[in-house]
Amino acid sequence: MFVRLWMTENPITIITTESVATAQAVMEENGIRRLPVVDNAGELKGIVSVKDVYNALPSIVDGSSAGSGTTFSEGTSVAEIMTSGPMSVGSMTPLETVAKRMRQHKVGAMPVLDNGELIGIITESDIFRAFIEVFGGNEDGIRVEMIMRQESEDFYGILNILKRYGMSVIALTIHNNFGKNQRLLTLKITGEEFESTLVALRKFGVQVNFIQGVEDDF
Repeated sequence: MFVRLWMTENPITIITTESVATAQAVMEENGIRRLPVVDNAGELKGIVSVKDVYNALPSIVDGSSAGSGTTFSEGTSVAEIMTSGPMSVGSMTPLETVAKRMRQHKVGAMPVLDNGELIGIITESDIFRAFIEVFGGNEDGIRVEMIMRQESEDFYGILNILKRYGMSVIALTIHNNFGKNQRLLTLKITGEEFESTLVALRKFGVQVNFIQGVEDDF
């Protein structure tokens, strides 16, 4: 999966010279938490978040603060509180690469640039949405967790069994480093011949650890 499938295209932006108050209002009005910051030519200069706005406002317990938070936010430009030169990704960057970078650098969003042009934004919420989709979270089915050997014939043997009994695969994930010479395979499947499929899998030598989505005890 690539960023282009999950990003928000043509994101709402704000110009560097706009006030913090304007940025806050735009985020509240549109129900978003981050705004790419651009110059008058549309070139990306930074990113500002709800957290940046709150952190920039004078503390209500700071008696030395001159003026109110409203005065401060109206008189301070976005450029003064934004994160300059934010990390960015391309539209064809693999989603797992983005997730890894977000985790490493503790950021919740990245602007998406193609040939230097801002075309989108990808957020941690988009990553979660993709995660749900990959694991078939939006579809009904039976989730089966099983242990198989590292040998490729085990994997293809399992697929052949599913095909033989007319089972449809909604989602499939593999944990390659589960154990010595073992892989953990998790399937979400649908079909009328689940019980026969399960018998065939066990006969094939697969260790079934967990089944979810059926009432019968297999």
